[in-house]
Amino acid sequence: MTPNIQFVTIGDNKKQILEFIDDIIITPKATLKKWSAITNQTPAVKLGYIGQHLASLITGVKGTGSGARGDDLEDGSEVKSCNKIDQADKCKNCGRRVMRYDEVCPYCNSSAIERKDDSKWLFSVRSKEELQQYLNMDRVVLVLMDYPNFANNDFNDVRISVFEIYPKENRMKVFGELIQNHYQNIYLPKLNDNAKTNPMNLHPFSFQFYKCNPIKTFECIIKNIETAPKVSVNKYIQPKTDRNSSIKSEDMPSELLKEPEWNALINNAPYSKLKKIMTKNISKIELEKMTNKEKVQTIPYITEQFKGFIPLRPINSVRQQAHYQRS
Repeated sequence: MTPNIQFVTIGDNKKQILEFIDDIIITPKATLKKWSAITNQTPAVKLGYIGQHLASLITGVKGTGSGARGDDLEDGSEVKSCNKIDQADKCKNCGRRVMRYDEVCPYCNSSAIERKDDSKWLFSVRSKEELQQYLNMDRVVLVLMDYPNFANNDFNDVRISVFEIYPKENRMKVFGELIQNHYQNIYLPKLNDNAKTNPMNLHPFSFQFYKCNPIKTFECIIKNIETAPKVSVNKYIQPKTDRNSSIKSEDMPSELLKEPEWNALINNAPYSKLKKIMTKNISKIELEKMTNKEKVQTIPYITEQFKGFIPLRPINSVRQQAHYQRS
């Protein structure tokens, strides 16, 4: 999983990444928020093309200038972006749209607001040719902007993360299995029924996401983005670094597992090795008798070594009101 070094032509990457984030993400966000208060339009920035810029700076590989009509990067990498920042929220009382910066509904003054966090990466597979393109792709680059403290309704800090998946590598073969399953078992049946089709959804930090064994190559936190922005880089893997097994894929939080998946893990994984990721020394029988909550406390995270013992779930597809167009 060595990046094609001949295409790594952008230098001084980290410095330029920080300058780009300030110029294209932090400053425009403040401007859009000002105008959003006037127009009542969402201040969310469309991340698609911005994500491609970020992907080029982080991987060191230039784009092809083709927009949506060709390779995203010169080395053939596909870039997908997901923006969870400034999604339009919904008032639980009156059902109207509420902006992320609204503490109460401006229409009914209710504080019961449903904060939205459902943005995802979209993969359009509408032909055998597109399917083969994904299966034979050297690298998929996933760009994500989200709130690290979303669960606490804290929207002051923003996180930018970048993950890489190498579909042809055995450790990441699940990505190809997801794509094939979507095309054969979801897209084609809908197409044959003259129903509306939709792309494959890959939700950040979902069960399917972790099963793909993505490698995080970049992460930064923008603290206090609304008031006094300060960017700190927590992780950055240099563009020419070999993405081999010494670079860990993302551990799966065990709270994502359902009962059958716990059973598969406990029954299929070598128990002597499984004990090495446990927080307490217990027997297999004791682990089997635990509730799922107790199992989560005993095995908080599933490493790549053990994710392979857990079967892949089928993709659940949601029908869209309109056909998806690649952007």
